[in-house]
Amino acid sequence: MRVELLGPLRAVVGKRFIDIELKEPIKLREVFMMFDEEVRRMIMDEAGRPQPGLLILVNGVDVRYLTWLDTVVDEDDVVTLIPSIHGG
Repeated sequence: MRVELLGPLRAVVGKRFIDIELKEPIKLREVFMMFDEEVRRMIMDEAGRPQPGLLILVNGVDVRYLTWLDTVVDEDDVVTLIPSIHGG
């Protein structure tokens, strides 16, 4: 599967795409647990929920319309992470 990183996530990781070989379908939250702690904190809060302002797409579909972080992904899927950037 491929994870596409945009905005600050791309800057932290240092590349736009991360390719992950999956032997079997897994939940999206399990994919995120593969990332290092700094990246994980940018994706999920301490309770394991998506960070506010983070748009997560699986094959172009917002996970809020699927099963959030329990969405199952497989080898051919593309996950796109789009952090919103705003100030106050």
